[in-house]
Amino acid sequence: MSHFSRTTASWAIAATLTLTGCASAVREHIYKADETQIDIARWTHVRPQSLPVRTADGLALTGYYWPGDPMDRDVILFFHGRGSNQGVAARYAEHLIGRGDHVIVVSYRGFGGNPGSPTQAGLMTDGRAYVDRARQLVGSNARIFLVGHSLGGAVALHVAATVPVAGVVTLSTFDKLTESAPAGVGALLPDKWNNLDAATKIGAPLVMMHGTADDRVDMGQAAALFAAARSPTDWLIAPGAGHNPDMTRIAPLVSEAVEAVVSGALGRYPAASPAGWDIRRK
Repeated sequence: MSHFSRTTASWAIAATLTLTGCASAVREHIYKADETQIDIARWTHVRPQSLPVRTADGLALTGYYWPGDPMDRDVILFFHGRGSNQGVAARYAEHLIGRGDHVIVVSYRGFGGNPGSPTQAGLMTDGRAYVDRARQLVGSNARIFLVGHSLGGAVALHVAATVPVAGVVTLSTFDKLTESAPAGVGALLPDKWNNLDAATKIGAPLVMMHGTADDRVDMGQAAALFAAARSPTDWLIAPGAGHNPDMTRIAPLVSEAVEAVVSGALGRYPAASPAGWDIRRK
């Protein structure tokens, strides 16, 4: 599953490779891209449509799509995390279907049998290609919502900082990649993933969800991301929840967030706070 390791040994390897100029090897450590071809039947109960997408730099990627209500203009794009793939993302995203919204699983270069190698610029290009594809499928007036887990939240934030979207939901997302590296190493990493900077450039509403027992992205990083956001932002804090989201609990809150943004009721979201959760908003 996706995570950003803080172990000294892992970052020592990354630091050595960076200092010797092996950016591609460092990126292998950052992304842990799994190139295995995806058998979607292994991951989902309701089989989605295969969704081919061509990126601006000419790569042919394959994601997945569950059509929603033909009259519904809301489209949820789900972005997976580090070391994951579009199959795992489909297992998460499947919980978002059945409420009228169109649901798309975004897939990245170098992951799940896709061509290319992952970089920050490349993953942002991939994300924008899926935003364009969503508008082709649903119409130019589609309301695009980006939902990202961990690294996927970083991709969603950076895409939303560069193209218009209706809203963003992050699940267990960090503040800056450099914060996961020891002092002196972060500045040398080829991909920075500064989500604090991206959060200042997003005009769309933001909903953050984070568990207090997340052992990969601590609450301090989540707090920094919340503080950096300039758009209306709700931060939902789940007591005892870990890094990987329990979509049986999270998916209804994501769908409700979409409706709250559309209806202009984000200030009253969620309508019923889950027991023990802390809700902060600005």
